[in-house]
Amino acid sequence: MATNVKEVKAKDTVIERSAEEDRKLSFKNEVCIGCGICEQICPVEAIELGDIGAIVRTGAEEPKISIDEHKCVLCGMCDVGCPVDALNLTIDGKPIKEIETYPRLISSAEISDEECVYCKACERTCPQEAITVARVLPDRSKLVSGEIEIDKEKCIDCGVCEEMCPADAITIEQLGPEEFNISVDEEKCVYCGVCKRACPEDAIMEACRACSYGEYEISPEASEITGKAIIDEEACVRCGWCEEICPKEAATVVKPFEGELAFDEEKCTTCGACVDICPCDVLSFHKPSKPGEIGEKIDKAEEFCIYCGACENVCPTKAIDVKRTAVKYTPTKSKSWQKRLESLKT
Repeated sequence: MATNVKEVKAKDTVIERSAEEDRKLSFKNEVCIGCGICEQICPVEAIELGDIGAIVRTGAEEPKISIDEHKCVLCGMCDVGCPVDALNLTIDGKPIKEIETYPRLISSAEISDEECVYCKACERTCPQEAITVARVLPDRSKLVSGEIEIDKEKCIDCGVCEEMCPADAITIEQLGPEEFNISVDEEKCVYCGVCKRACPEDAIMEACRACSYGEYEISPEASEITGKAIIDEEACVRCGWCEEICPKEAATVVKPFEGELAFDEEKCTTCGACVDICPCDVLSFHKPSKPGEIGEKIDKAEEFCIYCGACENVCPTKAIDVKRTAVKYTPTKSKSWQKRLESLKT
């Protein structure tokens, strides 16, 4: 006999049913963006979107959606429709996104290792902090060549060179009341000559081979930057900022929805709720054109919009209209699945 079990842990929800197969639906509130797509696609109206405006304005920790366990049939449509994977249905422990008979939204974000130069532009720009660029820089000592020597007979241990060195390559240690030791870490030294020019006693001799003799040869391997750009699939919302900002066109993003984003400026009160909830940094206050000017208009960078509808849900004056004109999903023979997925068009 089938049994229903519902557990609530903090703000996350888990619904389980066991019969011939074990089905488990889990919801991660911290991942949810309040778009309401799950409510729209649910065929039995088991999901209800909370007061997103109140949650955003007050910082309340209550769940953004509620699921009626008595209505929910664990069909998985909310999982498939969710653009940020906040809802996950498993059958006998296997996510339905990995079961070929279930359709899924077509979306992706990738960074090519062959094209990436590990500049970290995508990491700095990502609105969800979903990208980590781990890079390994070349050994600096292999990219510079020179000579440096300190005449300890002339040196008065004033410490000027240590303070002036931009590479922190010079160290002065006091060994006794009148005894000092000065050393140069040639792994750090870039032979810039700052210490030589700053020394009041002309006690430092330095020469940069590159400056004195022109470019010297180094092996290509010595200057190679290696690494890995990693995308957190759970945090990524497919906004496309990484693709836009990448100087080498190494990032590629496919969005699940196409659509239109419109504002009614007469209704807009610039409360900022839409700016706060937008997961893609699409919305921002108009930049003042002169000092002292207050931005009284919301600007949009629609090319980064995923048409989730969270901004429309949170707007207290109904000044925002989000339309989804196309939904990309894998083929399915099920007419009911097609109907529900197509219903996401607005």
